[in-house]
Amino acid sequence: MWRLLPTISRPLGRVAILDIDTHHGNGTQSIFYKRSDVHFVSVHGDPNVLFPFYAGYTHERGEGEGAGYNLNLPLPLKSEDPAWLAAISEGMTSITNYAPSALLVSLGFDPFKGDPSSDLAVSTEGFRAAGERIGAYRGPVVLVQEGGYLVDKLGENLNAFLDGFMRARNAPAR
Repeated sequence: MWRLLPTISRPLGRVAILDIDTHHGNGTQSIFYKRSDVHFVSVHGDPNVLFPFYAGYTHERGEGEGAGYNLNLPLPLKSEDPAWLAAISEGMTSITNYAPSALLVSLGFDPFKGDPSSDLAVSTEGFRAAGERIGAYRGPVVLVQEGGYLVDKLGENLNAFLDGFMRARNAPAR
């Protein structure tokens, strides 16, 4: 089912990063905030009430050469699948319009309902649907698993995400 990609020995060009961890990717944003060769999109809980409180606001759009290449999509507390998936779809539209050579996904499972570090309420089926949306991207994708602290549900949520992701990757291009 999985295959290793050959080592890339040439620059990729433009890259997009989609962070769907409950917490804003403040470190990633900070690194790429002034760059136009990386488009950073973060779907996360509202920074007015969820750590980190100092970053992740919608008005943070990049600076200098990076102006417009940073997109924060904070969600209200207790947001469930419809709101979370709408934000992921919005982020994927922005990424598709950016036309990167590759996509890196910071894949957090802490948006899951009941996760002790989260104030979001995403279901296992929500992760499957997120996998479908992200898997529809037709370029190379790197998945980096991050948060997810409801350990009893982590494998189930990962399997659901990968099921949706692989289903979309194996579907004929539209």
